[in-house]
Amino acid sequence: MLLVLLALLLLPACSAGDPAAAARPAPATPSPSATPAPTPLPTPLPLRVAVRAYHEPLDHAHRNYCGAGATEVLLSAWMPALPDVEAVARAIRLDPDSGATGADTAAGINAFLRSVAPPALGHDRYAPLHLTGLDAVLQVLRADLGDAQAMRLLGHTVPVMVQTMTRTMPGWNGWQATHMITVSAASLDSGNPDVDTVTYAETPSPIAGYNGPPFRTITVRALWTAMQAFLRDDPADPVNVIA
Repeated sequence: MLLVLLALLLLPACSAGDPAAAARPAPATPSPSATPAPTPLPTPLPLRVAVRAYHEPLDHAHRNYCGAGATEVLLSAWMPALPDVEAVARAIRLDPDSGATGADTAAGINAFLRSVAPPALGHDRYAPLHLTGLDAVLQVLRADLGDAQAMRLLGHTVPVMVQTMTRTMPGWNGWQATHMITVSAASLDSGNPDVDTVTYAETPSPIAGYNGPPFRTITVRALWTAMQAFLRDDPADPVNVIA
């Protein structure tokens, strides 16, 4: 919209009731080659942000580092040089035996971003959320993955972290565990959760139970099934979305 307004301001003004304009001879019709191209209308931002893959260390000691791994993926949209995974684990107060909570992860993410996020985006860009409805989750994905202010200030939009259970997710072979993932893209045009999709990063090693590519695309229905399982099976951690 801003581009259109600026274009309109640059066009010469001409009042339909201007007598001088009426007295002037009509200009010759320009040749097709001289006709200026119409100003293109702005298109909506795509619901995606560039992130980098991250692989957690391939050992038993890092089997519960999905919170740190997902944080590394999220930070890769903001920082060209990523912190060491142990520094991330300390920042999000990760327990190697049980992982990290959503609230601690959000606090750690904000601590890293204070040096790179402009004040216009807020002192703490990410908030720990408890979202129990799919519509609320979709609203967050649309807002952050299509964040026009972040795009204008930083040249990128904002990834979103969500909490899930792994049993129904691809690559986990039925293994059940709490799991944090960072969503980097979504296709939400149809409004049908069986058709619309999300793309997210998988960071765990096979020792943690995951076998598959570093990025997955699944339906919104499949994501919501895994998120609902987290809400049901891990009520001790109320934060299921970090956005």
